[in-house]
Amino acid sequence: MKPIKKDTNRIAKVNSLIEKELGPVLREFLDWQKGLVTITKVETSRDMKYAKVWISIFNGDDEKILDHLTKNIYDIQGELNKSFQTKIIPRISFHLDTSPRYVEHIDELIREVHEEK
Repeated sequence: MKPIKKDTNRIAKVNSLIEKELGPVLREFLDWQKGLVTITKVETSRDMKYAKVWISIFNGDDEKILDHLTKNIYDIQGELNKSFQTKIIPRISFHLDTSPRYVEHIDELIREVHEEK
């Protein structure tokens, strides 16, 4: 009889830890920048080697901020590595989350439809 393996939901815990630890690091790297940068989601691969960090940017230059983060990825990764106590530390990459803008666009369209009536 096989022992029942307890599901610890390790990937979800790693995602949460990355989000928690990366917030202050990003604030430090982007303190010169106008706008608000928010981590919306973290997706870690099953083997925990890679993690996609989805960010949304409000009232800022998306391209400039994403480019700055990409150029400084090794420094940001180094700061993140200091706070991890796991054997495998995922390599992060940044991606722009455009869903808040899409939601805002849909809200605007709905408002326009209601105003026409």
